[in-house]
Amino acid sequence: SFSMGRPKFAPREPKPAPSAPPLPSSESSSEDLADQSNRWSASFLYSQRGSTGSSFAEGASPLDPDADPNQGGGEEDDDMSGKDNLFSALRTAMSRRKPLEKILASEAASEGSLSAPLLQEGGAPVGSPSPEEDGGKLTFLDLLAIGIGGTIGSGVFVLTGDVQPVAGPSAVLSWLIAGSCCLLSAFSYMELSARIPTRGSCYIFCYATLGELAAVIGGVCLTLEYGISGAGIARSWSDKFSALVKANLEIQYGSTSDVSFDFFAALLQVACISVCLCKLELGKKVISILTLLKVILVIFLIGAGVFPALTSPSEYPNLFKDYDTFFPEGVGGTITGSSLLFFGFIGFDEVCCMAARSENPSKTMPRAIAGTLIGAALLSSLAQLSLSYLVDFGGGEGLDDDDGGTNFEDAFDNKGWIAAKYIAAVGEVALLPLVVLVSFMPQPELLAAMSEDSLIPSVFREEDKNGVFRKGGLMAGGVLVLITFAVPFDILWDVISLGVILSFNLTNTSLIMLRCGNGGKKVSNKVVRNLATLLWVTGGPGAYMTWHGYCDPMLNDGEVDWKLSVPGFVLLLCSVVVTWQIDVHRKTFCDMTTKSEIFMTPFVPYTPAFAVVLNFFLMAQFNLQDHIIFLSAIGICVSGYVAYKSAKHARKRARTSFRYSKYGREVRKEFGTCQYDEGAAGESSN
Repeated sequence: SFSMGRPKFAPREPKPAPSAPPLPSSESSSEDLADQSNRWSASFLYSQRGSTGSSFAEGASPLDPDADPNQGGGEEDDDMSGKDNLFSALRTAMSRRKPLEKILASEAASEGSLSAPLLQEGGAPVGSPSPEEDGGKLTFLDLLAIGIGGTIGSGVFVLTGDVQPVAGPSAVLSWLIAGSCCLLSAFSYMELSARIPTRGSCYIFCYATLGELAAVIGGVCLTLEYGISGAGIARSWSDKFSALVKANLEIQYGSTSDVSFDFFAALLQVACISVCLCKLELGKKVISILTLLKVILVIFLIGAGVFPALTSPSEYPNLFKDYDTFFPEGVGGTITGSSLLFFGFIGFDEVCCMAARSENPSKTMPRAIAGTLIGAALLSSLAQLSLSYLVDFGGGEGLDDDDGGTNFEDAFDNKGWIAAKYIAAVGEVALLPLVVLVSFMPQPELLAAMSEDSLIPSVFREEDKNGVFRKGGLMAGGVLVLITFAVPFDILWDVISLGVILSFNLTNTSLIMLRCGNGGKKVSNKVVRNLATLLWVTGGPGAYMTWHGYCDPMLNDGEVDWKLSVPGFVLLLCSVVVTWQIDVHRKTFCDMTTKSEIFMTPFVPYTPAFAVVLNFFLMAQFNLQDHIIFLSAIGICVSGYVAYKSAKHARKRARTSFRYSKYGREVRKEFGTCQYDEGAAGESSN
């Protein structure tokens, strides 16, 4: 029946739920497998409606993205239906979540798997495809190559030189501290990518736990991290190539050097996009080869500094002689260097976007993410140690910026090692395109995930015969080529970093919601949602106030501002209390059991909550202009989302008006209502 003053119609008696089709035999063709999988998924989902053993409330549809599988209820299948008021409809759409059952059922339909619509206790998919069905999948080594290839780049070649004047030899510890801080957020990615092994990374994590609006913001942040950052790296590569050949290859159209048309950067972007849109096997081989060459180059840089220092210690400074030698700028310099080097690990989460194409993601994804972080931290810290041996020191009191270079090329030049200098320069120019390639690879996967949820046009989820989202990739790639060609990146780098950190916080909050809010069977989702919001309200301002009022002055020998520090300390204490309340709620109401085959983040909710506050400390280090530009970009994208939803609501109102018109009643009388169509349900499950 229909409410809100509308005429009430008695629906016809619903047909009984169809029985599940028989499982396909081993002789079935791939088309039969896919067709029977869709029918199986549809019958499974339809059988939940009104069944006595269902976890959905009576009358709630499991196909409804807003229905909570743990609590029941929800709206109709369309998030805007039944809402006459626009603001009420928008509020419903923004808070609309996509249950794990639907996410995994959709992934099963696209992969032709029969077992994924079912969930293990705790949200993990039952079973996994057989080895014969895993052709073209990404193995652990493939994912490790993607992670390390995308992470090691600017860290070794650029940040090692930037942090050397800040922390001196103690920058080796700065790398380890930064890696440990990044690991706190990586824990959330490990568990969520194992529990929700599908494309989309932070976007799909937010959609399943926080709502559609948070998912849209997460998608914007990932686009900044993947596509936009890759365009910026392409322009950086062009600058290094110009320096190597000693020629200006750009066409200036502004007052600064970065405001220019860059043809070579655009050509590099075109080449990387072309490789990504070819068959997956080709992309895997190219990435694996380039990653291996990059690791060899980094090992060469390490050996060039460390090996001579070990064999001829009298000719090199003893970095560990005393405190002043190892900590020339004090412990504060080491901590400041850690905040700078945190961004040298950005890129490990790109692995998560490839979860849908990985073998046995419940085990492979956590190992690949952990291996990426450990490998990047080890190689980067050893490279930093090598650079510390190569640069000159003035009187043993600290780094002499006048005598020593702050990158490997200058350090080799100062030593008179011309061959090593050109090996480092040519190797960096030859291998930096790998970062551009790996940066673009997850972008079509992200857009396909958003297209499946009808947030962008359906063309972005169309696959070719090789399983590549070619059309969507070409459209996204064309925009990125134009950005690479004409957009300056002097300001955008810090904006990209803010987007990456925000995506980290969204993922950490998603884990809190999953484990403490809506991952169990007896939980109240609203309580944890409100507490998680309060964690942001207290932890965010508290971190900003504490950094600007206390931490920054202490690290830079300034005067502490107690008017900012004291309220900051109070807010941070409140965030600790909020986290404790989330844990109390988890222990009291959540019956989510652990599974040995799924990686579990330790000390939830304290680990992700601490990561959220720590990330806010990192965001506080950026200036006001960066925040304004970033918030403006988020505001523009959210405004576009609201406009899209408003237009959709207007179309829905028009169809509703037709439904209750005279002609509409005649159509319903002729064709009937509430009829179950197996084919249509199959399309819905897809």
